[in-house]
Amino acid sequence: MSSQSKWKLLAVLIVASALLGVVGWQQFTPKPAPPTTIITVTPTATTVTGSQTIVVPQRQTEWIRIGEVKPLNYYLTLLEANGTLPYVQLAKELRKLPDLTNVTAVAKITYLALNASNPEVKEALELMLKGGTPDPRDFSYAVPNYNTELQVLYWLACQNEFKKDDTLALAIAMVNGVWITVGEEQVQKATRRDADELLLFFRETNELQRRQSTPLLYDYPLEAMLCLVWTAGQNLNNGPHGLFSSNPYFRDRPHMRVTLKDYEWVTLSVKGLRDARDIVWNQAWVRKDYVQTFLTIETHFRSVDRSGGPNWVGGWLAYDTKEKMEIHGEIVPIHNINNPDFEIEYYLRTGKGIGVCDDQANMVEAMCKSWGISTTTMYRMWGGASGVGHTHAICFDPLSRTWLGSKGQLSVNRYATDLNNKVAMYLTKPPWNQSKILEWKADPFVPTYHMSKIYYSNLNITAQEVLDAFSKGIASSQMKQWLLYS
Repeated sequence: MSSQSKWKLLAVLIVASALLGVVGWQQFTPKPAPPTTIITVTPTATTVTGSQTIVVPQRQTEWIRIGEVKPLNYYLTLLEANGTLPYVQLAKELRKLPDLTNVTAVAKITYLALNASNPEVKEALELMLKGGTPDPRDFSYAVPNYNTELQVLYWLACQNEFKKDDTLALAIAMVNGVWITVGEEQVQKATRRDADELLLFFRETNELQRRQSTPLLYDYPLEAMLCLVWTAGQNLNNGPHGLFSSNPYFRDRPHMRVTLKDYEWVTLSVKGLRDARDIVWNQAWVRKDYVQTFLTIETHFRSVDRSGGPNWVGGWLAYDTKEKMEIHGEIVPIHNINNPDFEIEYYLRTGKGIGVCDDQANMVEAMCKSWGISTTTMYRMWGGASGVGHTHAICFDPLSRTWLGSKGQLSVNRYATDLNNKVAMYLTKPPWNQSKILEWKADPFVPTYHMSKIYYSNLNITAQEVLDAFSKGIASSQMKQWLLYS
């Protein structure tokens, strides 16, 4: 080949490489519309030979381009062709959804499932498939015959792109399916709207955390993610609109469908989260260390005696005075209000919180979650027949990957002598498992008080042991075991 021919060939190769680079960049760079998420899927079959398990390709590697929509059955078949749990069952449960018409949404779910690199994505799907379909025998009214948590995930996929390993979207779906199961039609519509708003809010919060160089909520372990996005706290078990309350102050309602007022009463709205975020910022409570932010908020809203504190109205004295007030058109006692949005509204009007320990926990959780700090609540019962107990928030520390509480809250009545200083410790579970969700039973320490399945319980621990353990920090792995597998 002549020298001139070589130069011509080199020029052709350079132009071709440039064109390929442009094509590649255009193919893999995110575009506003249509979505172009790409999945590489290699369906496999598993065979066992002697003591060895071998995974071999069943057919050629396939690509999913969400912008190039294929028939619905194509994506379901990809899941089934994987040949392993939870993917085969995921396809089966998707087929049962009543409104499965958005093929792009199904493609996104397929992408999320099959292209995961974080094992907690698979774990979340396994839990969703285990706990997301209500058993009609558990309810006194008709419930959906499909997986309501998967339906919420599908609704999210209809409106949003999923990130790779999007445990945030999965967590929101897992904890909100229960509202589709127990709620009236208006509640189901509100849940669809609110789940979408929650996803956008926490994605926005993740970016705020990134700009402040603080830990990102997208890096949270699964149990912390579930607790972060569950906006009803322990309100299902108490208050005038609790689902399971058998407290004599309120009404027993395990056989009643949840109304829109019930739902809006017990949940923290995205508006409430945004208002809480403004409060936390304006009060300069934000710290690089999330535990310090949590403790600053806890200290501000503490009750120093039976009547409350400098920034809190009510306290234990509210049980004695039997004082009531009007909240959202309803007259209720000023204790166990269990309405997080109202707590934020009351603070904006007065600069204080109001109620008892349940309500203080709601306030602390709202403020923390508004900045992406994951919390749940602890309840301890030690009062014997008198029914003395205490509720407060605990938070997840992403730096140590442990769960901690305020020593001041953990110390409340730790020297009680009832039952040889033993206490009943309850941790609020995000309700991913709907099996027997309305079931409640008498507390073994206080037979007149009833506890629901939304709690993990430890009935063989002393108050001092609780203080020591949660002051030092409970490992994320242990909390996951308690909240998801106990």
